[in-house]
Amino acid sequence: MWPVTWMSGIAGPLLAGAVWSSVAIAQTVASYVIVDGRTIPASLTGRPGDAEAGRKLYFDRTLTGCSGCHGSPGGPGAQPNADGQSAPRLSGLASRMEVGEIRMWLIAPKLINPLTSMPGYYELGQRKDERDPEFGGPRLTAEEIEAIVAYLARQK
Repeated sequence: MWPVTWMSGIAGPLLAGAVWSSVAIAQTVASYVIVDGRTIPASLTGRPGDAEAGRKLYFDRTLTGCSGCHGSPGGPGAQPNADGQSAPRLSGLASRMEVGEIRMWLIAPKLINPLTSMPGYYELGQRKDERDPEFGGPRLTAEEIEAIVAYLARQK
């Protein structure tokens, strides 16, 4: 167990004040603990996410692109990419993974599988539009991560 904040994409524990000068960015990112290198057991928000909001985010091809790679849980799978590979189907995901493992895949997939093409959705610097109030923050908020976790945790 790593009792420090660990952000994928940064080669070490995050020291928000030393790495990022913006206090606003540091406040938008919740700390988390990775256990056994494969799970983030605690909610980023301290409460369960909204599964219906998570469903909408899952199918939002602009913001997340989840369904573009994984297809529709319980429905058709995604088409293979240019390399002939396709992402795993997520039907029955909750019977194969614990909630903390789902959260880990959304936050730090390359720590689980360095060769995965799946992006992490909770890395600093992903928001590039300077007009965005979350500029410099992660692509998804803690609430959005938890919403997708709640949606995927229903896929049994």
